[in-house]
Amino acid sequence: MKLTIAAIALLLILGDGAAFAQPPQASSSPPAVAAAGKDPASLALLKRMCDRLQAAKTFNVRGWASLELPVAGGEVATFFNQFDISVRRPNGLAARRTGDLEEFRFAFDGKTMTVYVPGLKEWGTTSAPATLDAMLPAAGEAGGLNLPFDEVLVADPYAAITTGLTEAMQLGPATIQGKKVEHLVLANDQIKVEYWIDPSTALPARSIVIYTDHPLRPHFAVEYTEWKLDPKLSDATFAMPKPSGATEVNFRDASGAFR
Repeated sequence: MKLTIAAIALLLILGDGAAFAQPPQASSSPPAVAAAGKDPASLALLKRMCDRLQAAKTFNVRGWASLELPVAGGEVATFFNQFDISVRRPNGLAARRTGDLEEFRFAFDGKTMTVYVPGLKEWGTTSAPATLDAMLPAAGEAGGLNLPFDEVLVADPYAAITTGLTEAMQLGPATIQGKKVEHLVLANDQIKVEYWIDPSTALPARSIVIYTDHPLRPHFAVEYTEWKLDPKLSDATFAMPKPSGATEVNFRDASGAFR
């Protein structure tokens, strides 16, 4: 499981030097859980989710994301954003974020990475590696774009999530938007990730990540409200020509709005 303060994959960005509030306290009567370790049933549930995602050559996912960012006076405030992401393996990604933070659009077509910030009318593009797996770290290097939950995009999600994994456990059933889901907790020495997985589809309904090696335990959440697996996506989905009236700027400068 990679340690990346990484949303385009789900459009949550930790701003430079951001401080975060502590996660909610557990209730006085938490559900019973197994001793720390890698529970085989939990890993089987995770493997089923990853296999379902890996088998999809294309997918579209929509939902909302929340994160805490510092504001004036050293306090933190919560920001909510909606996202719409389309993926084509191995060489396509298109994403749009709207909400409390600056509207932001990103496109990758196997040759270039492009960003557009409608509010600033700034558009920037740069060359990119040929695959999603290679593009994700390149986006960080070229524009500081760190993508949370990028493990659902790569060629082998299960390997990405379980690398370095030390704990895997289930906390039992829960309900999200009227659907029964299974609550899964994963951890290593640096990070804890929770998934709420719909057993009828094997797809995640909610995700939370907490960086446990950070003194402030930064965390954010994603709610997946709609999944479409293997839709027909044209090449135009992953192209973003310069919009009329936009100013072309350096890719890194345009990416600066993605925080």
